[in-house]
Amino acid sequence: MAHDKDTFQRKAKHEKPVVRRDKVVVTKVTEQELVQIKSSATQCGMTRSDFIRARALGHKPRQRLSDAELDGLRLLAACRTDMVNFANALHGLTDNEKIRLFRQQPTMLDWYEKVAYVTDRVTDFLQSAQTANNYPAGTTK
Repeated sequence: MAHDKDTFQRKAKHEKPVVRRDKVVVTKVTEQELVQIKSSATQCGMTRSDFIRARALGHKPRQRLSDAELDGLRLLAACRTDMVNFANALHGLTDNEKIRLFRQQPTMLDWYEKVAYVTDRVTDFLQSAQTANNYPAGTTK
């Protein structure tokens, strides 16, 4: 019986408290503002209510990644894997082998071109993923 009580207490500690939202806030918006709210909430994968609550409480919900951005993220992960494999291969070489390898101009040029390609793709992806999530503070009359 003591075991059951301990198990119940441990489970109770891990359960999330139930939040009951029973207060209502009403605000009027224009048709254009409503369309924008619906669109922004959808882009963030949230309900309108959750989105408005988050914004009102000072949070800036992030938009979900588009399919193109998800593909970019997958490519970025593949590039990272390539870079780790390259670093591991270098790590396995002796200092003399590394010096011999890096003195070969064609090898270094090939390596530089591959690294530059990866870093350019990373930069492109990061720039495309950074989107503003601001809402104008002004009101309409």
